Amino acid sequence: MQKIIGLDIGSYSIKAVEIINTFKSYEIANFYETIIPIREDVDPDIVVPSCMEQLFRENALDADRIITAMPGQYISSRILSFNFSDPRKIQAAVFSEVEDVVPFNLDEMIIDHQILGTADSKTLALIVLTKKIFLKTFLEHLQKIHIDPKLVDVDSLSFYNLGPHLKLDPNEVVGLVDIGHEKTSVCLIQGDVLRMFRSINMGGKFLTEFLARDLEIPYVQAQDLKHATGRLDFEADPATGLTGLERRAAERMTLGINSLVKELGRTLYAFKTYEKSPVARLMISGGTSRISNLDKYLANRLEMDVSRLDLGATTLRMNPNLQSHAAIIPQAVAIGLRSVGTSKKLSTINLRRGEFAYVQNYESLIKAAGLASKAVAFAVLLLLGSFGIKSVFYNRQISQLQQLYTKEIAAQFPDLKRKLKTEGVLFSKVRTDFKNLAKKETLARRNAVDSFVRENSTTPALMVLRLLSERIPKSVKVDVTTFDFVLSPDGGGKLRLKGETDGYASVATVIESLKTVPAFRDIEEKQSGPKPGTDGKVIEFMIGLNYSGEGASSQTASKDQKTPGSSGSPKPSSPQDKPL
Repeated sequence: MQKIIGLDIGSYSIKAVEIINTFKSYEIANFYETIIPIREDVDPDIVVPSCMEQLFRENALDADRIITAMPGQYISSRILSFNFSDPRKIQAAVFSEVEDVVPFNLDEMIIDHQILGTADSKTLALIVLTKKIFLKTFLEHLQKIHIDPKLVDVDSLSFYNLGPHLKLDPNEVVGLVDIGHEKTSVCLIQGDVLRMFRSINMGGKFLTEFLARDLEIPYVQAQDLKHATGRLDFEADPATGLTGLERRAAERMTLGINSLVKELGRTLYAFKTYEKSPVARLMISGGTSRISNLDKYLANRLEMDVSRLDLGATTLRMNPNLQSHAAIIPQAVAIGLRSVGTSKKLSTINLRRGEFAYVQNYESLIKAAGLASKAVAFAVLLLLGSFGIKSVFYNRQISQLQQLYTKEIAAQFPDLKRKLKTEGVLFSKVRTDFKNLAKKETLARRNAVDSFVRENSTTPALMVLRLLSERIPKSVKVDVTTFDFVLSPDGGGKLRLKGETDGYASVATVIESLKTVPAFRDIEEKQSGPKPGTDGKVIEFMIGLNYSGEGASSQTASKDQKTPGSSGSPKPSSPQDKPL
C-alpha cells in the first residue's frame, strides 16, 4: 500500500487529498485544508510555508509520494506541429523550434514537452516553459518544511488528468473551469485529448476587492459580506430573498463578475476561431464557484450549458464523505491522479528537470557511491597491473603493423622499393615519402575524373546528382556519404542516397525538396537516426528513389536549342563541341 498526497498550493488556502494506492486499485480517501490568514504585516513567503507546515502537522500527514503543481501564471506554453511522429525526432526538434519563438534565454528556462496526438497529418506537441528562478523559489518554499515533491505539474494543465473519468462525448469540446482566489484555470478537453489550457489572472479575490472599493468597506469585511451573500442578482435569477446590504452586495458582485465573464468569453471565442471548433459546455469548480447561482449566470451570459463539476458522478474511486468538498477538491484530486491514473491520456509534464531533478534517497546514493568508488579503485589497480604486459604486447603489434605497412607500400609503389630496402630508414620517413607519392597519384586521378565529368555530364548518374544539388535548399546542411545509382535499360535508374545532416527537420526538408523534381518517383525515407558519438547533433539518413530519365532528356534538348548569344538559333557543331 502506498500513500500519495496531491498538494494544491492556492492563494486562499492550502489543500491536500490523500490517495491510498494498492496493487490493483486506489481510493481518494481524505481531504484536508488550511486557510491562509490575511496578514499584511507578514511576508507571504513566510505565511504560506507556515500554513503548509500546519496542514501536515495537524493532520499527521505522512506520504510515500507528494505531487504538486506550479501556478499557471508562471508558465508559458505553446502547441507546435511536426511533420513526423517519431518521439525521438520530436524530442530532438523541440529545443530548436522553441528557440525560434520564445523571447527568452533558454539557459534560464526549464522546458518540457508532451505529445498530444495528430491532426491534419501532423503531430501536435505541447511545449511548457518556466523560468528556473520561479521553480527554484517554489521548491525552496516546500523545502523549508521538509517537503520534496516527486514531480511538479502545472495546476491548470493537471485538470487534463480528470478527462478519462468524466465520460465525455468524443465529438464535444468540454471546458473545465476552476475559479479560484487569484486566478481561473481553463482546460479544454475533447474526449480524452487535451485541446488547450490557460490561466486567467482573475478570481474571487478580484470580486472581493471590487466589492470593498464599491461599498467603501475594508477588505476583510467585504470578504465576509461576499460569503454571507453567496449569490448574484440578474434578470434571469433575481436575488429577491435578500435585503439591505446583502442585496446591494449581490448587485455589486454581479457587476464585478462581468470582468471575469468577458475574459472567459474571449478565451472561448479565440479557441473557436483558431481551432474551428466550438466549446459545447463548461463544468465549473473552485472556491468562487460556490456562489449559488454562478453557473446560471455564466450560462446566461455565455449562452451555453454550464454545470458544476461533480466528481461523485465520475468513474473515480472516492470516499463518499468527501462530497461535501465537491467545489474545492477537483484541483488537488487532478494533481494526485498523476500517480494512480491508468489512462495514457494524462499530463506527463514534470518541471523537475536538470539541476532540479528529484532524488528520492540521498543516503542510499551516498552508500552506493562509496561502493562504486571502491569498485573503481580495485579496477584501477587491475589496470595498472596489466598495463606493463599490454604495453609490451601492443609495441610488438605496432612493430608488426609497421612492417606490414612497409611491405604493402613496396608492392604498390615500385619507385619506393629501393628506398625501403635501405637499412636504418625511419618509419616516419617511409610514411612521409608515401604521403607525397599518394598526393601526386591523387592529383592525377582527380584530373582524370574532371575530364570524365566534362565528357559525360549528361549521363543519368551525373544528371541525378545535378538535380539533387539544384533542388535541395542551400540553407540545409547535408553531407552525402553514399551515392549509389543503378542504371536501367530505359535510361532511368534507381538511387540509394545516404547522408548526414543536423536534425530530423532537415531530413524532412530534403525529402520534400526531392518530391518537387518530376523525374524523381517513389521517394522513400529508408531509415534515419542519430549518428553514434554525436549526442544526437548529427542525424544519419538513407533515401531511396527511382529516376525516370526525363530530366536528362529535357536538359539535353534545352542545351541543343539555345546557346549563349545565339538568339534562339542552333549553333553549328564542330568536332570540339561537346555537351556539358
